[in-house]
Amino acid sequence: MKSNEKKGRPLLFSIMLGIALTLLVVVASTVATILELNDTGIMIAQGVAFFIMAVIVTVYMMKRDRSLEQFGFKKLDGRRERKALYYIPLLIIALIQPLFGGFNLELSLTEVCIIVIFSLFVGYTEESVFRGIIKERLQIKGPVFYIVFSSIFFGILHMANAFNGEDILQTVSQVINAFLIGIILALLIELTQNIIPLIAFHFLYDALALMTNPDNVDKELLVLFILNILYLVYGIYLVYALMRKRKVANTWQGLN
Repeated sequence: MKSNEKKGRPLLFSIMLGIALTLLVVVASTVATILELNDTGIMIAQGVAFFIMAVIVTVYMMKRDRSLEQFGFKKLDGRRERKALYYIPLLIIALIQPLFGGFNLELSLTEVCIIVIFSLFVGYTEESVFRGIIKERLQIKGPVFYIVFSSIFFGILHMANAFNGEDILQTVSQVINAFLIGIILALLIELTQNIIPLIAFHFLYDALALMTNPDNVDKELLVLFILNILYLVYGIYLVYALMRKRKVANTWQGLN
C-alpha cells in the first residue's frame, strides 16, 4: 500500500493540480485583457475557467469515490456534535469587509448575479482542490505536512492576481491573506473532516468582498489588521482543538 502511494507521486500531483487551476485562470484573464473587456467581462472569463476546472475535479473525485465522502462532502448534523461552533468565526471573517467598507450600491442586478455565480464556482473549485483532493492525496504525509504545504501553496498561487493588472501591494496583501485563510481552512478540514461549510464560507467571503465598496481604501489597513488578529486567535484555537481531539483519540486507542 505504501509503495503504491509513493508511486502515485502525491506531492507532484498536488503541485501540478494547483498549477493547472492557476494557469487556466491566468489564460482566461489574459484573453479577456487582450480583448479589452471590462472588469465584469474579465470576471466572466475567469468564471468560465473555474467552471471548466470544477467539472474536471468533480469527475476526478467521483471516479475515486462516487459519494464524495472521501473528499469531505458529508452531511451536516449539528445535533450530533459541536462542530458547528467551529464555523461561527468564519461568518465573522466573511462579514468584516462589507461591515467596514459598506456595500457597493452602484452594482447592477446583473453584476450582482455574476458575482454570486463567479464566487460559487471559485469557492467550490478551490476548496475541492486544496481542502479536498490535495488533502486526500497528501494524507500519507500526515496532517502537519498537509496543513503547512497546502497553506503556503494556496498563498503562492494567488500571486497570479498580478496578471489581472493589480499592483504589487494588493497582490502581496492577497497572497498573505490567502496563506492565512489557507491555514484556517486546512486546520478546519483536519478537525471536522467536512468540506461543505468551507465551500460555503469561501463563496460568502469572495461574494461579499466583491460587493464591498472599492472607494473606502482608507479602511483597508484597518480591515487587514482586524482580519489578521482574527486569523491568529482563531488559528491558535483550532490548533488547540485539533491537538485535544488527537489526544482523546490516542487515549481511546490505548484503552482498546
